[in-house]
Amino acid sequence: MDPNTKISSSKLYTGKISIRLDKYYFGNKIIEKEIVEHSDSVGIVALDNKENIILVEQFRIAAGDSLLEIPAGKIEKGETPKVAALREMNEEIGYTGNLTPLFQCYLAPGYDTEKMYFFLASDLKISRNKLPQDEDEDIRIRRMSISSVLKKCISGKIIDCKTIAAVMMILNRKNGLVIGSQ
Repeated sequence: MDPNTKISSSKLYTGKISIRLDKYYFGNKIIEKEIVEHSDSVGIVALDNKENIILVEQFRIAAGDSLLEIPAGKIEKGETPKVAALREMNEEIGYTGNLTPLFQCYLAPGYDTEKMYFFLASDLKISRNKLPQDEDEDIRIRRMSISSVLKKCISGKIIDCKTIAAVMMILNRKNGLVIGSQ
């Protein structure tokens, strides 16, 4: 049998997320792993005309604290990542704008299927038809310079991984750095 070959997969729970139990060969052992099946999602770095990043501050029950984050959310059935990003930006910060794809990554690939698509939003305009927030959201909007956001990331005041990754990519893009190419 090939190493890393899936033997079986069974649903343990189905709801807004699902949990499955995968059994697979790992070398000469059989491993069981619980996997969270989560919709893919989007994250948006919204830059205003003064190069401030628009963040959201909201209480996160899993973290037990209020976190500063880029606007983000799941991709709904039938949406493309770009359409989802426009909807989430409208819902969370009340803006629309031009979207440029930045990067994509898995958020927790050791146990979760969620892939996040990141966009840079520029040429922001106030949305005429701001959508209502989700029932579990009480969002406060915060505008900060890129350097202030970076300092908060480095000092540990911003501890949301998607926000930290997005800020690093924006700084890399602005500084024209190409890391790892030699």
